[in-house]
Amino acid sequence: MKRKTPKTYKSRRPLKILITVLLSLILAFIITAVGLFFGLRRYIVEDPDGGIHLEIPWLEEE
Repeated sequence: MKRKTPKTYKSRRPLKILITVLLSLILAFIITAVGLFFGLRRYIVEDPDGGIHLEIPWLEEE
């Protein structure tokens, strides 16, 4: 004979998991973007007309 017990445990809601994953991805993107900015800062060159671009030595054609 089965005993009827109340369901007190609620599993994680799919929306909560989705929000957690999205926030983790956004945080990882921001950390990567900031790291790239500070890592490539020395290669930023300003043009005479006021524009800026990257001159990365290992990507230039010889």
